[in-house]
Amino acid sequence: MPKRIDTHVHVGVLGDDPAFKRYGAISPWMRRQLSYRIMLVYTRVEPERACDQVFLDKTLEAITGSGLDHVVCLAIDPVYDPAGNRREDLSNMWVDNEYILKKLAPRAEGKVLLGASVHPYDPGFKARVARYAAAGAVLLKWLPSAQQIDLADPRVREALEFLATAGKGGRPLPLLLHVGPEYSIMSTDPRTWSYDFLSWGFWDKVGNRLRRKGKRWHTPDVEAIEANLRGGLDAGACIIFAHCGLPYFATKFLAFLEHSDFDAVRAYLGRYPGGDGSRSKCFADVSACVTPFRRTFFSDIRELPGGSLLAGSDFPTPVFELSADLAENLRDFEAMVTRGELDRIVVPQDNLLKVNRDELEKAFGEQHLMFQNAAELLLSGS
Repeated sequence: MPKRIDTHVHVGVLGDDPAFKRYGAISPWMRRQLSYRIMLVYTRVEPERACDQVFLDKTLEAITGSGLDHVVCLAIDPVYDPAGNRREDLSNMWVDNEYILKKLAPRAEGKVLLGASVHPYDPGFKARVARYAAAGAVLLKWLPSAQQIDLADPRVREALEFLATAGKGGRPLPLLLHVGPEYSIMSTDPRTWSYDFLSWGFWDKVGNRLRRKGKRWHTPDVEAIEANLRGGLDAGACIIFAHCGLPYFATKFLAFLEHSDFDAVRAYLGRYPGGDGSRSKCFADVSACVTPFRRTFFSDIRELPGGSLLAGSDFPTPVFELSADLAENLRDFEAMVTRGELDRIVVPQDNLLKVNRDELEKAFGEQHLMFQNAAELLLSGS
């Protein structure tokens, strides 16, 4: 039976405690944002108790109680400027690879897999990737807007070409690439919001003209981005497109109101389909999709090649019990009214990683290939 794997789990480090300071940070600005407050709610951390040890304990509780065999915990490298200088001061959130290896993994009952992060502008990119691949990394994570990675930069293609043989036994080390809109980990530079985009259409141009000068997004060089990604893929790289590139708040029927890279992702999956092996392959993960808005795209996701999909959660972003019956809704309503548990309207009471997996299985069927592909892709040769 294939291993049950969640390919997309975030972890956080405040960096306030001296014992955690070298492992990451969340900026004071980000701590004032709604996205941070939502993260606390879904991690089940009361704001007054938020600290690094509580974050660690709650993350371990979610992982070990999930019923999953493995979860891929994702590091986030800080910003590196165009000159290749490490700039933690330009990062609203970063998590060091060593946090996962030294703090999380030893206490997680063998369930944690390292999703490493190394910025392609880092002059030591190859050496650091090799180091973490040897330490057991199963993939590399980039979040272009927050990390301020311009996918049109030639260093992106060079990095992908290196990743094509950076895994165990010369296999590709897959790149988990965030594409589409990003609301959780915000960039310190609003112009880089569009660094996550693979496409740039009419409504993107219109919306950008309406923004104030200084707040306008960078116009992506779509041709250069495609050349970089395809150049890396043709060299043997493997790319996983996060969230299928879907919009977050716009439903399928109002998708024009928010940027979507779904069509671009679908085109990559068609040209570089997943399946056996990982060389020159594209995948899309179905993470952060168990929401009322993204549910409207489930029929489109079902039409994507099954061999190119991976199941994930994007914990601790919101997950909803979309299949809840009337009795369950009434229990939640009673808890809200009689005990003041107002979060019951949106936050499931069960383990959130398990809820996400259960909801995906109910929506797509337990035998869908998205639940089998991760073991072949990430654990083969291990």
